[in-house]
Amino acid sequence: MMDEAQTIKEAQQGSIAAFNQLVMAYQGTAYNVAYRVMGDGDAAADACQDAFLKAYKALGQYRG
Repeated sequence: MMDEAQTIKEAQQGSIAAFNQLVMAYQGTAYNVAYRVMGDGDAAADACQDAFLKAYKALGQYRG
């Protein structure tokens, strides 16, 4: 089981593996929500990709 707080801290310190762990943990949920809102699989996948990219770029701003 992943320690979310520790994984986030590691991702903030530059660990791509830690960020990938977070993506793997939440990509299904993110996609399902996006699909329900958008009603299109390709658009939902694009939205998830954009969201995770923005999350990666903003890791330094996350305070818990």
